[in-house]
Parts: sequence; structure tokens; C-alpha cells
Amino acid sequence: MTPYREILRLHSQGISQRNIAASCVCSRNTISKIIQRAEEIGLRGRPKTK
Repeated sequence: MTPYREILRLHSQGISQRNIAASCVCSRNTISKIIQRAEEIGLRGRPKTK
């Protein structure tokens, strides 16, 4: 199962797509599609807390 929340969380922290793919054991193409689709529908990652 693809860890969508984890992918978006890592992306919101500025982690590269290559590193996200390695961490989540998904292809870079999958990561790119998930991020693109999330941006299309207006999803945002959690705000960074201090």
C-alpha cells in the first residue's frame, strides 16, 4: 500500500523526491504523481511547528 500521508509529510519538510522514494519504497514516478495530484486538489502538508 502506498503511504500517501508519509509522502506528503516528507515533501512538506523539503525532502527530495528521490529520498522520499527510497524511504517509502515507491518509484520516483509514483512520488511525483502523488505530489502533483495533491497540489491540483489543494492539499497542503502539516504546518511546520517550532
